[in-house]
Amino acid sequence: MFFIRILAIALIFTATLLPQIARSQNNDDKTPFFFAVSAMASPADTLANFSQFGNYLSLKLEQPVVLKQRRTYHEINDLLAEEQIQLAFTCTGGYLAGRKLFDLELLVIPIIKGATQYRSYIVVKKDKAATSLFDLENSVFAFTDQLSLSGKIYPTARLNEAGFLSKNFFKKTFFTASHDKSIEAVATGIADAAAVDSLIFDALRQKPDSFARQLKVIEESEDFGMPPVVVPPGLTPALKMRLIKIFLAMDKDPEGMKVLKSLEMDGFALPHPELYHSAVLRQKNVIE
Repeated sequence: MFFIRILAIALIFTATLLPQIARSQNNDDKTPFFFAVSAMASPADTLANFSQFGNYLSLKLEQPVVLKQRRTYHEINDLLAEEQIQLAFTCTGGYLAGRKLFDLELLVIPIIKGATQYRSYIVVKKDKAATSLFDLENSVFAFTDQLSLSGKIYPTARLNEAGFLSKNFFKKTFFTASHDKSIEAVATGIADAAAVDSLIFDALRQKPDSFARQLKVIEESEDFGMPPVVVPPGLTPALKMRLIKIFLAMDKDPEGMKVLKSLEMDGFALPHPELYHSAVLRQKNVIE
């Protein structure tokens, strides 16, 4: 009899407690949403700029959001291909490579100073006599990343179209992994010239102590589609649509506007298919 009473009490206790435990686990153990940011700027700057975005996205999705940083665009694409992340801010060249390799999908594109396009700049120190890329033969040249449209593909395609190979045209080339590091390399004399993202260069040139203020632009590319926000092909349509709605509404939400200001963006827009046509044409002309 005593055993039966103990068993009854235990059953009542379990029935009361288990739902509370289940609710607690549902609230505390939500699966994180992972996103990554490519190395357009150095890691410290990237973390500072996108941490606020991660917090905002976490609030809107009602789940933890984790930022993953990688040094190269190849590494970002690997994360997307293996679906280890659900979203990435990448470069245009990285998107084109991912689209070809594993059907990487566009989600939205940033609007910056009213534009959805940007350019590649060829930059040198202000006292250098060069006036175009072709004046830089036998110089030391800084690229950013193998997949960077503005930092690698554009200058390489330009040389290839004229019958040159970059490895023979330049005295030496090296990769910096970010546009701000390429700018610094030229300003400090490590490189004679570099190819950089116009968005990064123009933003840095506004800062009084920036290395960009010591440089000049000797050549600009044609307009290219803005570095996009992308998602892996396996993302569910429901989550994809939810993300699109969050991004497109940011410029109408006071908290979203604060995040956009920290990222120096006006908002986000849906991409037009022809936006990346000029980039595709340049990429086709790359021999190396």
